[in-house]
Amino acid sequence: MVATGVTNFFLSVFFSEKLGFSGRQIGVLFAAQALTGVLASFPTGLGNDRITSRTFIGAGLVFQAIGFALMGWVRMFVPYLLIFFFWSLSNNVFKSSLDVQILKTDTGERTGSRIGFYQAWRYGGLAVGTIGAGYILHLLDFQKSLFTVAALCLALSWMSRGLAPTPVTRVRLSDYFADFSSPRAILFAGWLFLFATHWGAEYTCYGLFLRKGLHLSLQQMGLYMSAEFAAVLVTLLLVRNRTNGKRRLRNVAIAGLVASGAGHIGMVLRPVALSLAFRSLHGLGDGLMVLVMYIGLARLFSIERLGGNAGLVNLSTMLGFVTGSLIYGPMGEHLGYSVPFWISGALTILLALPIVTDHPVQWARALEAKLVPARVRSKAA
Repeated sequence: MVATGVTNFFLSVFFSEKLGFSGRQIGVLFAAQALTGVLASFPTGLGNDRITSRTFIGAGLVFQAIGFALMGWVRMFVPYLLIFFFWSLSNNVFKSSLDVQILKTDTGERTGSRIGFYQAWRYGGLAVGTIGAGYILHLLDFQKSLFTVAALCLALSWMSRGLAPTPVTRVRLSDYFADFSSPRAILFAGWLFLFATHWGAEYTCYGLFLRKGLHLSLQQMGLYMSAEFAAVLVTLLLVRNRTNGKRRLRNVAIAGLVASGAGHIGMVLRPVALSLAFRSLHGLGDGLMVLVMYIGLARLFSIERLGGNAGLVNLSTMLGFVTGSLIYGPMGEHLGYSVPFWISGALTILLALPIVTDHPVQWARALEAKLVPARVRSKAA
């Protein structure tokens, strides 16, 4: 995450200011990035159940290095779109496999604490990498920075050989779809789909809002963005031991959605210090939601089929990302880069209502009791 800090919301500025791409073209690029998540999610998860995750992690880093090098060289939109698609596909394979690596080596004890620890390192790297990227981009420019990141990814691919091997097995496709046909799994995936639409607003409009709305330099942008990642880091460290029990996790989810949505809405306010405070609130909310998502995956699915089922859940979030990118990219260009944050923030807060009322959860449990025989439910439990 430190090495790839240059990609953390800086790319939209690169596309707009250095390559001259329009808002619609930028939206297409990030929609393509999300589409690679759609295409890679289930096949990568399926592969991680049949081949050790460290193999996919190493391969993903090598192909990312190739993608970064080409991104620093090409300038025309259509070739760039193809290269960006290739890099995004490699990036999604890497990230999904790293998540499965953590989930599959879990012992079942203190799961929330372990996931929080892992994500804390991840967001700590994001914070450091984003601060460093702002200064590196100022010194080296985007092209040289992308070449540097390519070299670092190659070095990391060699280090990935030291990861522990994960358990593998051959699973039928019907087993995955049987797991995922559970009403609770469908509800969880649909809820995350709607939550992930706000990622489209961030990737298409966040960097441009900071640049054109708040008029920040690249160094200032790095410091601004790192504050959010620092907020996520602190949240993960403080809350990771307080997620045991269904009621506690439910309260974490409600708090996460409200904080994330309110932070998105408030970050468009001036002065910069007030905007930064709300963006940090958004980071707090996203930190809580990271715990909810990964603990939900660990609790819903068995370890033998966790890779494929996690891929299906990731598929739903990537579809949300695609939807958000296609909607919020053009919206930001034509209505102003603050508008997507108002709308996506309001939608995120509304997602807390079903959890507060608990009606969808009760409906899912009742439907599952009717559709799934008691013998099967007992075996699954």
